[in-house]
Amino acid sequence: MKTQLSAAQKDSVGHIAGLVLVNAMIFQEVLAEHDRRVHSLQKILSRPNLLNEFATHWQFIVGQINYFPIFHLASQLLIGLTANKDIVDSLRQLALTAQEIVSLRAALHHDLMGRVYHRLLSEAKYLGTYYTSIPAATLLLKLALRADAWEVEWNELDELRKFRLADLACGTGTLLMASADALTDNYVAAAAAREQKVDVAALHTVLAERVIHGYDVLASAIHLTASTIAMRAPQVGFEKMNLHSLPLGGADHRLGSIEFLEGGMVQMPLDLFGSARMTRVTGKGDEQLPSAALPQLDLCVMNPPFTRSVGGNLLFGSVPDDERAEMQKRLKKLASKPNTFANVTAGLGSVFVAAADNFIKPSGRIALVLPKALLSGVAWGETRKLINRKYRIEFLIASQDPERWNFSESTDLSEVLLVAQKYSAVKAAKENPVVAVNLWRNPTTSFEALAIAHTVTRDTPPDLVDGQGALEICIGEQKVGEAIAFAWSDLKTRAHWLLPAAFAQSDLMRAAYHLGRGKLWLPGRKTTNKLPLCPLGELGTLGPDRRDIHDGFKLSQASTAYPTFWGHDADKVLTLAQEPNNFLLPLAKAKKGRNLRKVEDLWPLAGKIVLAERLRLNTQRLVALRLSKDALSNVWWTFSFKKGLASNQREKVLTLWLNSTLGLLILLANREETEGAWVDFKKPTLAALPVLDLRALSAEQLKQLAAAYDRVAEKEIAPIPQMAMDAVRAEIDASITRALRLPDFAVLREMLAKEPVVGMKRL
Repeated sequence: MKTQLSAAQKDSVGHIAGLVLVNAMIFQEVLAEHDRRVHSLQKILSRPNLLNEFATHWQFIVGQINYFPIFHLASQLLIGLTANKDIVDSLRQLALTAQEIVSLRAALHHDLMGRVYHRLLSEAKYLGTYYTSIPAATLLLKLALRADAWEVEWNELDELRKFRLADLACGTGTLLMASADALTDNYVAAAAAREQKVDVAALHTVLAERVIHGYDVLASAIHLTASTIAMRAPQVGFEKMNLHSLPLGGADHRLGSIEFLEGGMVQMPLDLFGSARMTRVTGKGDEQLPSAALPQLDLCVMNPPFTRSVGGNLLFGSVPDDERAEMQKRLKKLASKPNTFANVTAGLGSVFVAAADNFIKPSGRIALVLPKALLSGVAWGETRKLINRKYRIEFLIASQDPERWNFSESTDLSEVLLVAQKYSAVKAAKENPVVAVNLWRNPTTSFEALAIAHTVTRDTPPDLVDGQGALEICIGEQKVGEAIAFAWSDLKTRAHWLLPAAFAQSDLMRAAYHLGRGKLWLPGRKTTNKLPLCPLGELGTLGPDRRDIHDGFKLSQASTAYPTFWGHDADKVLTLAQEPNNFLLPLAKAKKGRNLRKVEDLWPLAGKIVLAERLRLNTQRLVALRLSKDALSNVWWTFSFKKGLASNQREKVLTLWLNSTLGLLILLANREETEGAWVDFKKPTLAALPVLDLRALSAEQLKQLAAAYDRVAEKEIAPIPQMAMDAVRAEIDASITRALRLPDFAVLREMLAKEPVVGMKRL
């Protein structure tokens, strides 16, 4: 089936074609400095037939010098153009731009064309491909490839030649380039330490032909990767590069690198139109191969696509709908293979991690850029299970910078960097603690990233549980983050990994850690106070999610027997006590593509207490409410106590606790973070949430706390970022302090109010 391109996609194709041309011109200008056979751009521009001059000369370079990956695609583009004035004028302008870029040598640093490509690529939003920023790539790879963590004689090229490194979703090669930089640093430092001659040309050949492997479904991105790698040493030719353009879709419903779930050799049979062709970039040309090979790896580094097929997102890009459906079926089949720990609900990122795992050697490593939902998202549970069973996390880096929660370009999603080492059956990995880095300032340059990596690898951070303070990370006089250590044996036994990346302030994480264990810890205090806590699920039942509500009801224009608390308007939801604000009408028949939910299954789950399903922490005020009567909701989880526990008194006390500083601190330490202050709370997480055990309270304590609720229930509560100055929140905390005989914990309220994820302001 022929895919019809939209106007926007046609524009993007034109932009990318122009980028391929100017990229070839830049490489030609650089190459001309090292090879007299290559003409400078000025010489080409002086000729009358510009189109023919470029096409002829690029074909000469391909045939006589090679550099096929850079010049073949560009020359093919020129062949398809006509020599009208507009085309020639545009080509001349591209050449002048290329000259200007080359004259600014700093502009050639790392992956300039990749940066431009990322801005132009229209498929990015469909494929879920968010390209790693250069500073993030630098930080991740300097940590993953720190020299003393590997049993490699870095100065020996014969040994380095055996090292295997791959990116299964390499895009324009940012992570591969950062890997090459880190490996080069290791080689040069080791050679210098032994007073050994540094052979950069030989090193480049080893890296390009042996070490680095890249895979992607976008051929244009693969060609830019080849160009970027070659630009490291343009005077050095190469026989091959292990860069593979894998097919997506087609008659065989191919899935790109996900095919490696089938094994190390992925068969790529041709269909009648050649759309399932697999291409490997070499120095002498593109090889059409029947299969793509993925070797056993020392390191796999990835920023895999993580689009999910929800909320209007489409897996597998702009392929036809019927083709996409078949591809999704095949994806689910591969992901459900025995011993494959992946969840398609989490998106393709989870599947990519599972595919990579099969090829990582014992004691090898995986270095990832993933959504922060990896740490606590229910859908990411299978990926956490995989890493818990087979790996030891070494580094966990989170951005607590409200100006940049992300490590990828073209997204505002919260992300994390993760480095983990695979266990070895022969030599068990040392159980060193996880080093968790919380960045107050997300690095904007490679220099800043290198400075952060240097501090983290040079100094030992204190333990979150038994230590004090944090390892301060500074660049010059400015503090840019904190690092702490957290026992891997503790982290991997938890339901999720969010705690060491939950907050920017390490002492706030300490307080959350102890609170989760039923103890109140305060900065500067020697002792802790015990608190009676239990999982929320032991006290009662959470109600249906929004999909169930929409599958059973619709909003009514008149009163019915089914009241609801609909929506979460920060300007209207101001107090703990609320009335239902609308009514529901049972659906007579199922909506298209959905199953009808029975009212008798949903209504018994109505409750007076509602807990926020999602929050925008910087604008909203309350995380739990008490309604005047049982109701259901679309954006709140309803909660009802078990028989024998239900009472007005307990409803009031639980609502009060959840909106206290202690309740909010525990809740935020169990959030699923989507985009900074925009957070979710899933039902399994809330069911396990530690809350005040109302069964352990005396009658007098229940009475005191219920009376405190009555005093504040109708009072307006300020937005969460203003909690430090909010008299109502202070009154809530004071009532808990008195009833439970606790020390004053106002300091935690003040610290929580300053958190970037709460107030969206930098520390």
